[in-house]
Formats: sequence, C-alpha cells, structure tokens
Amino acid sequence: AAPPSATTAATPSGSPTPSASTPAVDRQITVTIAKRRVDPPTGRVTVGKGELVRITVTSDVADELHVHGYDLGARLPAGTPASVEFRAEKTGLFEVETHESELVLFQLVVR
Repeated sequence: AAPPSATTAATPSGSPTPSASTPAVDRQITVTIAKRRVDPPTGRVTVGKGELVRITVTSDVADELHVHGYDLGARLPAGTPASVEFRAEKTGLFEVETHESELVLFQLVVR
C-alpha cells in the first residue's frame, strides 16, 4: 500500500479532507436569508486588516451577493450556499448586501 499523501488527512470516516494547499480563513461569516429575513440580524462584523475572510450566504430565493468597496460578488442559487473569499486589505466600513432583493446582510468593518 502507498503511504498516505502529505496533502490530505484522514477523517474519522476514513475519507480524505481537502488539500492542505487550501488556505484556512481567518474569519468565516455565515448568513441565512429566509422570507426576506436575515439571520443573524443585520449588524456590524469587525475583522482585522489583512485577514482572509469567507462570507457564505444561503438564500431561499435566487439572488446575487455583493461586497461593496471590494466589488466582489457571487450568484446565490436558491437553497444552495455560495461563498466569496477575499483578503481584507482595505480599511473602512463596507455594506454586504443582496442585489435583487436589496437586503443589507451586514456592515463589514475592516480595521
């Protein structure tokens, strides 16, 4: 049998985990939208400058996620999580919203 690969690790079920070349994020932000309600409720999320941020959104209707100031977006298929990942290099206050339903999900504060 071949030795295990250095880029994968076994989980308790024995299946490999994603490659170690995928960088770990510093901040994971998860939002769910159902019947035009945002969970967790709209507020501010603060991250440090230079942190790797992943925003994952699950919406009950198809829409588009947009991160203002960074001009990043992702299609949101109904019922399927979608993510955008970026390095928070710009400081300031940035709205994260959906385009079609025009919901503000949260305000991202980068310090």
